[in-house]
Amino acid sequence: MENLNFHGIPIVYIFIGIALILPRIPVIGKFFNIINTAIHEFGHAIFALLMQGKVKKIELMKDTSGNTVTQCPNLFGNILVSLAGYPFAAAVGYFCCYLIEVGYQYGLIVGLSVLFLLMLVFWIRNGYGVVWILLFCGFNGWLIYANLSQYIDLAALFYAIVIMMEAVSSSFILLFLSIKDSNAAGDATNLAKFTHIPAFIWALLFVAFSVWMGYKSTLLLHLF
Repeated sequence: MENLNFHGIPIVYIFIGIALILPRIPVIGKFFNIINTAIHEFGHAIFALLMQGKVKKIELMKDTSGNTVTQCPNLFGNILVSLAGYPFAAAVGYFCCYLIEVGYQYGLIVGLSVLFLLMLVFWIRNGYGVVWILLFCGFNGWLIYANLSQYIDLAALFYAIVIMMEAVSSSFILLFLSIKDSNAAGDATNLAKFTHIPAFIWALLFVAFSVWMGYKSTLLLHLF
């Protein structure tokens, strides 16, 4: 994949540039950034199930925010569920880059589509979330049905870059929120309530892990 280029510019650098600009583009930019949101929320859900809890619903919002409503039987379960989202998304971003490195772009496209469809079947009920998953999976299904192998490779690389970059940037946004208002810092706020450890400490840990995963991802993509 590192050999792909556009007018002499490696395509991976072009996609990084696009991923940086995406959050500032109305509608279409947020559409792709929700990929990371969906993975983040799935991280909460899977850990709730692992802790013998329940997942009541998942919501994906058009502003790229998300919400997973879970019920766990104990404090430890609630802590792990709140802890899971940011590290899980960063780890998935790294895994996606690994799949690119070993040539499993097709598997990445299929895997993301199947995962999101399962989320739709079991948990996602809000209108925007339903429409987003159908559009995203429909596009991937068209690529596969039409056997557009080069475009599948490009889409897989683009998804991997967006997931990883959004995982890193969202953890920094959380850190900013935890410092500005510790009661409005999402997962970090919940962890602070459960553990009495300040929200910005949890946000710092999320930043450290996501940056580490991001660095390892850059090595897989041969950016250095």
